[in-house]
Amino acid sequence: MIQLPSDEDIPFKKIRRKFSELFAYLKRVRPIEGGLIEMTPNGFKVNRPLERRFYPQFAPTVVRAFDEAGGADASGTKLFIRTGYVFGPWDYSGSDSDRLNAINQFPFEPKIGTTLLSADDPPSLSLEPGYTNFILLKIDWSQRVDVIGKSGVGGSFTIFPVLNAKVTVDGTDHTVTSTDTSLYGNGVTVDISEVNYYVTNVSIITQTSENMPQENGSTYILMGHFTLDNFGAVSEQGWFMEGPVWTHKHPRVVDSTTSGDDRTEPPDTINPDDLTLENLHDIPSYVETG
Repeated sequence: MIQLPSDEDIPFKKIRRKFSELFAYLKRVRPIEGGLIEMTPNGFKVNRPLERRFYPQFAPTVVRAFDEAGGADASGTKLFIRTGYVFGPWDYSGSDSDRLNAINQFPFEPKIGTTLLSADDPPSLSLEPGYTNFILLKIDWSQRVDVIGKSGVGGSFTIFPVLNAKVTVDGTDHTVTSTDTSLYGNGVTVDISEVNYYVTNVSIITQTSENMPQENGSTYILMGHFTLDNFGAVSEQGWFMEGPVWTHKHPRVVDSTTSGDDRTEPPDTINPDDLTLENLHDIPSYVETG
């Protein structure tokens, strides 16, 4: 039979001290989020598990500024944007297999100015009071031209025409075939170039003009808008981007004789008369002047 110790043999003070030390350690280290037992004057209480709040990529945060007297600094309103990524093709100069980089997607982290969003001292955009501030994601593109043809011409593919033509010379029929696969052999040589586009830079800018920027070689995506009153407080807002961005430009196959004089690459953008941010997205309470 088990002999229970008497009250005199139980070191209550030592047990309480050890329990307090263990509990203080658990509160400091927090090996498990939530669920810890807390000792109160009314007994033990189990804390509710902590619920982690999810912040999507490119989530915006507006911060206002105040002077020493507590008054609002109208020109000090800043917009901070959570780190996000744009996935797009990347160029690596080395061999003909580089065209695969136009198919694969690589992560690009945008910058505000020259600072990455994930910097220890995160960058911000200054919002102008009395205006609607449009926030735009700017993607800059470049291109590379790969020759598609015989390896001797510089391409990595062989495209050889199959001919079945007949000519009559002095009453004798002659058949023209494409049996010679050597460089520039019998038949017709077809030289084709493939234009692949890749991302060179991604940045975030702000503007108060309602006209979408028209810049050759760049793509602009409207991320959101913030309308500020004359005191720098946000009166209207809208945000459209909550997650990573996938971007791609399909390659173009052109005659290898096509030069820059025939067409600008990337093609110039079209500027219709009614292309404005307000008309495209029906933004309410648009402020034209301060």
